[in-house]
Amino acid sequence: MTKGMITRHLIALLLGGSLFAPVFAMAQVGVPVKTQVNGTTQVIAPGSAAAVGTSATAGAHVNSKLEAKLTVAKTKGDQEIDRRIQALNDLNARVDAMQRVTPSFKQNLSSNIQTQVTGLTQLKAKIDADTDVATLKTDIQSVTQSYRIFALVLPMSRVAAAADREVTIITMMNQLGAKLQARITAAQTAGANTSALLATLTELSAKLADASTQAQAAVSVSAALTPDNGDKVKMTQNMTALKTARADVEVAHRDLVAARKAVQTIVAGLAKLPAAGASATTTTNAAASTSATH
Repeated sequence: MTKGMITRHLIALLLGGSLFAPVFAMAQVGVPVKTQVNGTTQVIAPGSAAAVGTSATAGAHVNSKLEAKLTVAKTKGDQEIDRRIQALNDLNARVDAMQRVTPSFKQNLSSNIQTQVTGLTQLKAKIDADTDVATLKTDIQSVTQSYRIFALVLPMSRVAAAADREVTIITMMNQLGAKLQARITAAQTAGANTSALLATLTELSAKLADASTQAQAAVSVSAALTPDNGDKVKMTQNMTALKTARADVEVAHRDLVAARKAVQTIVAGLAKLPAAGASATTTTNAAASTSATH
């Protein structure tokens, strides 16, 4: 190898080695940046006002995207809250119309509904004021976790409303049963054989008594429920209780169907008795009215 070749080889090793690495690293600091401005390529020197402006513009763009994301999330959260508040207000009107539940039960149910409305209204204001994504996400999640409007409050109140209607019908049918008993007694006094009618009347009374028990049980169960606030154990308990209350309402409904058939049987039997024909006509109209109401 000649002296010239050795020299070139040493230079190559030096240039490729670590000796000049700090020099090359230093050369990368403050490298000018090329950018497009109105279709023209411009070179922005490091540390210049243009470079600072470019950085600020990028930061503003990021902030703009964040604000847009927050706005979309807030709008969705507000819509979900408004939907629930409207449903609660509609429900409160139904509670006011209840006739047969106790005043204390109506007051308790109405108070619970108003508490939910107040809480949701306050939550909406907080969501609208949120500036942090994580906080906003938590607040929006609480719309469904802390305020179980569609999962608990509305179903619970519908059960109570259904039970209230059943209690109303039970009261009407008990009044009708008293009239039927008077007709049967009159026919019996006149010498008619009313044993079959009396047996059906006993069945009617038993069905109405059981319907009343089931309806009141549904009211009691639904009145005791409270939102689970994200507690899965509490949520499971609530769902089980709601299922039980719905079952009670259904049993009461079946009792009322059987009671209505008993009324029809008694009315038809009275109509066949000479001494009770005229009275049975009036009772038949009352029974038909009760049946239509149910």
